[in-house]
Amino acid sequence: MSRSAPLGAPSEARNVLAITSFRRLWISLSLSSLGDWLSLLALMSLAVIFTADAAPLAGHLAVAAVVAIKLAPSILFSPLAGALAEKLDRRWTMVGADVVRGLLYVSIPVVGLLWPAFALQWLFIASLLAEVVALLWTPAKDSTVPSLVPRRQLAEANRLTLLAAYMTAPVAALLFAALASISNILGALVPSLANPEADIALYLNGLTFFVAAIVVATLPIPKHNPGLSAASPNRDGAVLSSVLTGPRHVGATALGRGLVVGLLTAVAAGAAVIGVGRAHVEALGAGNGGFGVLFAAVFGGVALGMVSGPRLLKKFSRRRLFGLVLVLASIALLFTGLVWDMVLSAVLVLVLGFGSGVAAGTGLRLLGTAAASTAGTTSEESVHRERAFAFVHGAARLTFLVAAVLAPVLAGLAGDHTVPIGAQLEYDLWGTGIVLTAVGLVALVLSAVAHRLVNRDDPEAGPGLLPELFAALRGIDPNADDGDGEVRTPGAFVVVEGGEGAGKSTQVRELTVWLRDQGFEVVGTRQPGATKLGMRLRGILLDRENSHITPRAEAMLYAADKADHVEQEILPALRRGAVVISDRYVDSTLAYQGAGRELEIDDLREVNRWATQNLVPDLTVLLDVRPQDGLGRLGGPADRIESESVDFHERVRREFRTLADADPDRYLVVDASEPREKITRQIQKRVRSLLPDPVPSSSEAVTGMIPIIRDED
Repeated sequence: MSRSAPLGAPSEARNVLAITSFRRLWISLSLSSLGDWLSLLALMSLAVIFTADAAPLAGHLAVAAVVAIKLAPSILFSPLAGALAEKLDRRWTMVGADVVRGLLYVSIPVVGLLWPAFALQWLFIASLLAEVVALLWTPAKDSTVPSLVPRRQLAEANRLTLLAAYMTAPVAALLFAALASISNILGALVPSLANPEADIALYLNGLTFFVAAIVVATLPIPKHNPGLSAASPNRDGAVLSSVLTGPRHVGATALGRGLVVGLLTAVAAGAAVIGVGRAHVEALGAGNGGFGVLFAAVFGGVALGMVSGPRLLKKFSRRRLFGLVLVLASIALLFTGLVWDMVLSAVLVLVLGFGSGVAAGTGLRLLGTAAASTAGTTSEESVHRERAFAFVHGAARLTFLVAAVLAPVLAGLAGDHTVPIGAQLEYDLWGTGIVLTAVGLVALVLSAVAHRLVNRDDPEAGPGLLPELFAALRGIDPNADDGDGEVRTPGAFVVVEGGEGAGKSTQVRELTVWLRDQGFEVVGTRQPGATKLGMRLRGILLDRENSHITPRAEAMLYAADKADHVEQEILPALRRGAVVISDRYVDSTLAYQGAGRELEIDDLREVNRWATQNLVPDLTVLLDVRPQDGLGRLGGPADRIESESVDFHERVRREFRTLADADPDRYLVVDASEPREKITRQIQKRVRSLLPDPVPSSSEAVTGMIPIIRDED
């Protein structure tokens, strides 16, 4: 049966946005971000327009200067600005910064109208001043969010603020393209506008900042004590230090190195398009409207790729998918530089953005696994993950800055050329096209390197790239021994996993009762011990007197229980359409005997695949709990597994998390420290999408012919 994507995120977002003060702040942040993107588009366009009569290199250098002014200050000076902002009141820092930025951006077209000779210089000065002011606005915003939402909802609030920062980019681009499409009308209505779409965009930009300032001024932000409040860390403040200290958290493995190479390659490819995009569409005869479309295609493609990535080729190895979409994006960029059609260029850039988005979403998930593998203990794991993500974030920003600045400079140095083809044909080779093609070729090579590194030791890879790809396109598992893929049945198979004391049995019972109340046939079971053989094996495996059992023998005994359990209990129930809920399954073997006993996980996976007839759960619920907390919940004497050391249970927990990170579409990870009722609701919400119809379709066809009988009064 098909597996749907994890649910819950939209409702969590709605819960955070239900907080009135945060919702109003989020609207303000969205408006400010929209203004920032509009200003970048307008300023890059004005840089080209103001240098139209100068040498071609001057236009490219002007665009590079605009990009550098917009991006460099936040990377270089944020630590200093963050320290200064902490001494200021948050509310009025944000209000003042928005007002000043709005005035500066509005002044650019005004100066261009009144003093045309000074227009380009003032564009640079005003842009730089606006970015300096933004350095104070960002840490004030970061420290305001925690004061408006409960701590338990802070992660979702931060995700929404990040969404406001980046998802407004395609909106701004489409708005800019729309303004360009009606530029003739705007010019006729307001003859004083020298560059209608760019000028109107900057006026709208100023308006968004003024409205954002009004919204923030009315927010009930708690009183700020300068120098005493615990502001949240500024994400930009540690860019340079993260880049310098972060590589050791991801570079210890081939997987980590490959992910970094691939992710930065995707960033550089997109940055090159942004850097030369305005000049490139000018060569295509599309102007500002084409630039807006190209900009929207890049960021819209990235957003589409990140959203749809988890649902793309579910049976395909995530590592191979990462390398494959990078190659696709590189090829799209290569051809973008070779074709001279605006529509085809936009389509190719959309493919580039989509591939980069899928690579980003997939790569960041895999990055957590790579970082965790370098940690020695569970407590170190979160630190490694955080520093690995900080390193990639910082390196991506630096890469974007360097690529977006160098691309127009190189395009200007390369120049435009006409290549004769035969006696009467010529091919125009523009500098922007040369740069895009060259970057595409380099990206293709780096994507191949990243693919090789990431897939060097992939435990999920099938027999070969093409056979696995074709199998995934047909929706089957290429690793199945019989070639027919995973076992498919009318029923639904849900497994509850977790460490000792996580509350698995409680949640299996709650879920069983809930489903039976809704009319489903439910089989609640456990491993080991669900069959007669299983009960005997359970006694042997958990008896503390049997300390002489070797790790390999232990693993084989668990596999024997699974083979008997699947054949006698699980498969018959699934084939008749029941919902089976199991307390533990194969993942417990991989975690306990693989990581805990330090056996080869690939060998265990193969043995258990054969023992279970390749039966894979539709959903695995992982109740994540710290070993110290879980073991503290246990009542009565500990069994042979429960009495293992804390280090053993930490390795088990880490492996459970690694398995969940590698296949997020099949897992629901739940914090087991939450109240039991909340955990139950989260599981029910996710399970609901997997449920088969409790009434067979044949029965529905029959009942559809029965007339409705009403009671007579």
